[in-house]
Amino acid sequence: MSRSLTTILVCLMFLSAFPQIVLMSEIPESTSTSVAVSVPLQSILKDVSLLCLGSSGNLNLSRDVGIAVGKILKERGVSYYVFGSFDVLRRTDPDPLLKVSSSPYITAQVLSLLAEGLSIAGVVPVFNATGPVNDQVVTALITRKATYPVMVEDMEKYEYLKKLGYTTTFVMDTKGNVLVGRPVRFSWAYGKEIDYEDLRREVLESSVVLLDKDTKKISVNDPWGGGVLVFSDEEWLLKIAQAVLNGKRNPTGRVP
Repeated sequence: MSRSLTTILVCLMFLSAFPQIVLMSEIPESTSTSVAVSVPLQSILKDVSLLCLGSSGNLNLSRDVGIAVGKILKERGVSYYVFGSFDVLRRTDPDPLLKVSSSPYITAQVLSLLAEGLSIAGVVPVFNATGPVNDQVVTALITRKATYPVMVEDMEKYEYLKKLGYTTTFVMDTKGNVLVGRPVRFSWAYGKEIDYEDLRREVLESSVVLLDKDTKKISVNDPWGGGVLVFSDEEWLLKIAQAVLNGKRNPTGRVP
């Protein structure tokens, strides 16, 4: 047997040693396989992004959002939801909506509450730990005992997390290979009805942020735009933002 063929066979044996999960970048209509979905939160619950939740004056709504998102995904047969970031919001972020906050503690709080809600709905939460890692976010998650499953680029990244004290029973990579543990499914589902529109309006209304009272503008999904920040351009929310801008109504959210 040639050396090149031997190398290929060894690689195939190595890969087959890892159980694999189907990792998708869109939500399927339905599925019966072990599917993990990695899509922005606002693609599931309209306009409700991670940054929106991190800017809310009521962080506990993150748990309700987790339940709602989990219910939607569970009904489509999705077993895992990959979300979040272990980094904080920075001005250099090309898409700030994918971050929670510039505060590592608020970031950890929102991630942990979302994960709790997803679990209640029967979907396995998987933190997206790829890319830069803010050590304070990891420490804050550990303090909250929120060491949920993670997705990493490779075992080297997970070894780094373990050095920080973050250990979990399930780790997957960006190709769906299970590096630690084994694929699992939660058998339960959330049986109560949810008014998704009422929930999203509540979250959006709780995240009206006064960034700069001297800048007379409404910034939609732009945490650096100044004026009043909101996370939807729907007319009812813009009217609230204008009232805050005019000093006729108090802001409800926190600066990201």
